Amino acid sequence: MLLLLAFGAGCIDPPETNATENVTPAPVLHYERGDVLIPINTSKIPVRGFDANVTEVIETLLADQRAGALLEGGWKIASVQTSYDYDLRTHVDVEFRSDEPSPSFFIEVDEQKGHTGWGRCNVPRWLGGPFAGPYPEDYHQNWTNRRGVDWIYVFDHHNDRVVMVYNETTIFYLYPSYGREWYESVEASG
Repeated sequence: MLLLLAFGAGCIDPPETNATENVTPAPVLHYERGDVLIPINTSKIPVRGFDANVTEVIETLLADQRAGALLEGGWKIASVQTSYDYDLRTHVDVEFRSDEPSPSFFIEVDEQKGHTGWGRCNVPRWLGGPFAGPYPEDYHQNWTNRRGVDWIYVFDHHNDRVVMVYNETTIFYLYPSYGREWYESVEASG
């Protein structure tokens, strides 16, 4: 009865038969390096916040070494979100997640300038010691500065391992294979 009233009042249009849509499907982009080809269906990426041109954002992102390391490591683009910096500058955060329970890694993209910015992991910082509070249950990260370079280590407590080593512009190591030689040489040198 309510549907008949809604149709009669013009609130609901009857379904059109044989209607063709003039909607251009979102393109499928590809990350490509050597023999590696990973398709990225931009229409399946959730957009949060204000509108962002997902295709342009992902095209810019694919030129970034960090995106390549994450995609080749099995991480997927989980979302695109418009955000603001402290100076109210607009940028887009692209979130990566692994299939297994994992933290998220975000890479900032400046749509206007067409380049990527800093990257960060969303797990809490924990340095240990008597005033550090309780040991995190899942993941934590801590910072160290070696030879003038900030290195941020992300620890996985489920599997008792380092998941990632990065700074604001580079991923040095990503479990299980990216940067393995680098990571082993750093661990050997103490």
